[in-house]
Amino acid sequence: MAEPPAPCGWTPNYLCCDSWVTVSGSALGPQATEYATLVLWAATGRQYGLCDVTVRPCGRQCTNCPSGFYWDSGSWVPYIFNGEWRNCWCGVGAGCCTCDPACQVYLPGPVAEVVSVTVDGTSLPASGGAYFVLDEQWLVRVDGTACWPQCADQSLYPGDANAFEVTYRRGRAVPPALLAAAGSLACEYIKACQGGDCRLPSRVSNIARQGVSVSMVDVNELLRFGLTGLKEVDEVIRALNPSGLKGRTRFYSPDLQMPRMVTWP
Repeated sequence: MAEPPAPCGWTPNYLCCDSWVTVSGSALGPQATEYATLVLWAATGRQYGLCDVTVRPCGRQCTNCPSGFYWDSGSWVPYIFNGEWRNCWCGVGAGCCTCDPACQVYLPGPVAEVVSVTVDGTSLPASGGAYFVLDEQWLVRVDGTACWPQCADQSLYPGDANAFEVTYRRGRAVPPALLAAAGSLACEYIKACQGGDCRLPSRVSNIARQGVSVSMVDVNELLRFGLTGLKEVDEVIRALNPSGLKGRTRFYSPDLQMPRMVTWP
């Protein structure tokens, strides 16, 4: 499933910006907020911010599937199930030792919170003990009435009550320090936009006045390392993304049943 193209769930802290009250109601306020959140979201590896997504899981991953039974001439035959080598069939009490729950579906994580789950026209209560999340990516059903659909119907039109759909918040909450840094960056952007004195570095690297030469930080170097030139902002970037990652780490497995997402209409 594709990564979000822009940050979501960011509410910057503007306590260090005295001029924010006067510009927050104008078009300049939202513009500065969008600029600051986009820059810091990218600078910290595109990993912070909670995005609401709705997916259609394709099928369940389970430990009691009868199709996992392999027996040949009186001996167990090694086979791969869910990316694991096994010598027995997957079933409760069948002699297998596995850490997989009996009924689970894969959700591209990290899963911060499940908002709603709909199966065959029935909405499962989020607080009723019907399911929980393991390892920020596995939705496990434990209500005992049924398992997730073995093969969900992906041809149902959006909004069809019989579709198997899961709505959840994907990502990680934005740390408070990063929200404060976004507010500082937005404040300096506003000052620059209005032609006032600001702390954003220019592309001038050397200044000589009255016999005094001052060398300034090379903006190209700052951009190469994903920094802004603002000390308090760059300290947060370094703390949250010390290796300079461009995006969150991902892995792919041919054994995972990747959910589908309706992208139009």
